[in-house]
Amino acid sequence: MTINILKITAVSALLLASAASANAQQSRSHQVTVANSQGQTATQTTTVTHGDGARTRTTDTQTGSGRGFTRSSQTAYDADTGVSTSRSATTNSGASVSRDSNASCDGGVCDRSSTFTGAQGQTVSRNAAHYVDEDGNLVRDTAVTGPNGETANRDVSRSGDGEKTTTVTNPDGESRSRTRWITVE
Repeated sequence: MTINILKITAVSALLLASAASANAQQSRSHQVTVANSQGQTATQTTTVTHGDGARTRTTDTQTGSGRGFTRSSQTAYDADTGVSTSRSATTNSGASVSRDSNASCDGGVCDRSSTFTGAQGQTVSRNAAHYVDEDGNLVRDTAVTGPNGETANRDVSRSGDGEKTTTVTNPDGESRSRTRWITVE
């Protein structure tokens, strides 16, 4: 009887330790170094971290001559805000580019937004909403905003009987529409 209780206690302790470590940050990394026949070398170190609903991957690439860059990407999920991703690349000289995006669905509308930031700090953003309107049409509204604040829109509506209407509005406010019907025989 005492041996069985000890076994149950040991198994319970292992299960609790496994559950606790599942919520903790887990990280692994590896490094690769290559050299050519002229003696030039390059080293790449990659680290991947998992935990708390997020995955982060960082890759650092360096040459023996001091040139190199670091890339980083992170994907995370939150029940309230949805899925978010962030990617960036930075050179040893400090120049960097990045892209952040978020996707979520709430109240029958699925939104996806992203922002790209260039090496000189200029930004371009894109927002898209997908939903079914009151007439039962599948609608996708997209807006792209450039680095100077100018915005262009593209709205697509698809009906259940094969009608597809696309409306494009340029930053000056001028718009044009095109309607097509898709038939299947």
